[in-house]
Amino acid sequence: MIEVNACLAAEGNSDYDFLPVLLERALNRMCLPYHLRVAPVQVLRISVQAGESKHQAVCRAAEAASSGMTLLFYHYDGSADSSREERKYWTPLLRHWQTAALARPVVRVVPVREMESWALTDVDVLRRIAGSSWDESTVHQADRLARVETLADPKRTLSDIVTCGKRRRRAGREAADYLALIAETMRLEHLERVPSFRLWQAETLEALRELRLIRD
Repeated sequence: MIEVNACLAAEGNSDYDFLPVLLERALNRMCLPYHLRVAPVQVLRISVQAGESKHQAVCRAAEAASSGMTLLFYHYDGSADSSREERKYWTPLLRHWQTAALARPVVRVVPVREMESWALTDVDVLRRIAGSSWDESTVHQADRLARVETLADPKRTLSDIVTCGKRRRRAGREAADYLALIAETMRLEHLERVPSFRLWQAETLEALRELRLIRD
């Protein structure tokens, strides 16, 4: 059985707590009908050296990992102005990727505002983690949880939910402490309603077609 080995270059440390687990689950779901095995998504931490841009550093790290890598997931946070973020983060990376002649495809991972918007899509999981009795009146923009891409500050919303939960497992824990658990247990069906996640799905499938790992 062919194995898909994906790597992830993300923006910050907390992104690595959530995205590798989530993307591995989603990739497994995507590859199952094609009888492809999915390896754990590997973290590709980026260290920018003197005289290079972050995009060049990403390409350098990807080239070093290319022998065992099927494709690279590249994360950056989106906004209401998707074209501006694309010009700033995505287009320059593609230009350097092509210049470096890297043989593996790169796929963008672009939650709107912040990664936490994706972590907020399954309210039942949030209630199990924070306690079913958390008060929506104390949670920033709780009325927008059904439309997570409209949240102005998803990180704050998640933090409020964890803070106000009355059955917190351990006093003093922060929202970031629950990111891996959320990624492991949230229902992907909820996330598949989010346009930015569906974009990742579509572009990942296209990358797998480009590699001729799947044929429709």
